[in-house]
Amino acid sequence: MKLFLIRHGETITSGQTYAGRSDVPLTAHGRAQAIEVANDLSSEAISIILTSPLSRALETARPLARQLCLTPIETPTLMEFDFGDYEGRDKSSLGLNLRKNHAQTPVPGGESLYDVWDRAGEVARFLTNRREAVGAVVGHFWINRLLWGRLNGVSFDAACKDRTYRPRTGSCVAFTLPRTPVPLKSEGV
Repeated sequence: MKLFLIRHGETITSGQTYAGRSDVPLTAHGRAQAIEVANDLSSEAISIILTSPLSRALETARPLARQLCLTPIETPTLMEFDFGDYEGRDKSSLGLNLRKNHAQTPVPGGESLYDVWDRAGEVARFLTNRREAVGAVVGHFWINRLLWGRLNGVSFDAACKDRTYRPRTGSCVAFTLPRTPVPLKSEGV
């Protein structure tokens, strides 16, 4: 399967505050980014679109779905990292280092990056077992980054530290999925 991994468009919280589970809409620029992605992918033979149920991801998926006459499939496992008690806090003043402090230890009231890694594994298994030739996933920074790692056979630690794929708002990357199922849990951490 050829897969397009899309990060939602810009929101008012993008780069400013921790908004993992906050349901914030796209800005005008974010809506324009969604249309641009849809236009760029309009000639692709995409037959399935998975999306996070958060409005910023749904708003990003809808223009593409309209152009391709598809209904996006809302997938709760594609939700962004749960920042718990840090949700809504200013990024510049808090300086939260997830890779260093919360790789396996959940943030207070939230989850760890390894929890997101597990969710990404569920999505990876689903995708690699599908028969579609071309698909799209619309998600968020951390779920996309860890899903990218899962689908490329990268270890949890490498997926967290690797700077090869750091999805910007409104970005889209294409790659081919492996033909063999991806294990749900990785061997070792």
